[in-house]
Parts: sequence; C-alpha cells; structure tokens
Amino acid sequence: MKFLKKSKAQSLVEYALILALVTVIAITALQFLGQKVNTAVEGVGEDVQTATENAAKTYCEGLGEGYSWNESTGKCESSN
Repeated sequence: MKFLKKSKAQSLVEYALILALVTVIAITALQFLGQKVNTAVEGVGEDVQTATENAAKTYCEGLGEGYSWNESTGKCESSN
C-alpha cells in the first residue's frame, strides 16, 4: 500500500513539473507574439492615417477652384 501512495505522489509531482514547464513556454510565446502583434498594429495604424490624409486631400482638391489643401495644417481651406 505504501508503494501505491508513493507512486501517486510521484505522479502528482511530475504533473506539477509538466504544468510549470507548459506555463513558462506559454508565457514566453505570448511575450514574443505580443511584440509582433504590437508592431503589426502600429504599422496598420500608420497606413490608415496616411490613407485618411490622402483621401481628405483628394476630396479637397476635388471641390474645385476656391479650395486648396494646406500641407502645414492638414486642412482644406477656402480661398474666398
């Protein structure tokens, strides 16, 4: 009977060690992927900002005479 208790205790310790190893691997993977995701999101944000600015400039220029795009302010201005 003592052998059975010792075997269960040994199995419990082995499971705990496996769980700890899996936890360390998961944390490491999440940290690595988190940096990659952050970089990707920043890139997408910059692309969206550029596209928005270009669309506003194109719209302003499409309004016709009397409107011009001010590069320094990033706004469409009326010359009237």
